[in-house]
Amino acid sequence: MNSALNAALRTALAEAVAVFAPSECVGCGRPERGLCPDCAASLAASVAHPAERLGQRVWCGLDYAGPARRALLAFKDAGRTEAARPLAVPLAAAIAAAVAEAPAGAPIELVCVPSDAAALRRRGYHPVGSLLAAAGLRGAPLLAHAASHRDQVGLGRGARRDNLDGALRLRRGTDSLAGRRLLLVDDILTTGATAAEAVRALRAAGGTVCGVAVLAETRLRNPPAETRGTFG
Repeated sequence: MNSALNAALRTALAEAVAVFAPSECVGCGRPERGLCPDCAASLAASVAHPAERLGQRVWCGLDYAGPARRALLAFKDAGRTEAARPLAVPLAAAIAAAVAEAPAGAPIELVCVPSDAAALRRRGYHPVGSLLAAAGLRGAPLLAHAASHRDQVGLGRGARRDNLDGALRLRRGTDSLAGRRLLLVDDILTTGATAAEAVRALRAAGGTVCGVAVLAETRLRNPPAETRGTFG
């Protein structure tokens, strides 16, 4: 059976299911299979913007708020994988901005922040890897979790950094990243603790981190004035 027929069958099945179990737009909740045209247009219209965490410049595709937040939550935690394609648009814009800002040199490889084993089992897919695939991109699987840690949700800035200290390592089978230029990619930027740990692990293996790009930024209400423990 060819791929075109497979795709047609999947579409027909999804439409048949929608008749008996109508779906809602993952962004606004209106009756819609996937993302409604208005929400999809709002994601596509987002302009990448820079943010700073712990001394590191991070390019962000959009703000983690409104329809974008709801769509990303549905994609990550409710199995609404049909949101991957529209969400990939602002992520690709953030990646393009980070690459454009990087110094000239050898080609840049994208590196995903890895999901922990429990999250991967629960979801059945890696959110950042799926977003990159939807954008026609691929992340190099260079990082892995070195130790167990608590879920970051609900932790303060300092606690997040302490929780992730030493949590990531180079994936087994890769001895050194010397000479490789890397751009870290993640889904949500909050305090920057996850990005800081990933950058530390990549640099410890000899890699050159040229930038960081994320899909969405959670705006900090009271940004810290100091940059002690920076990773820039």
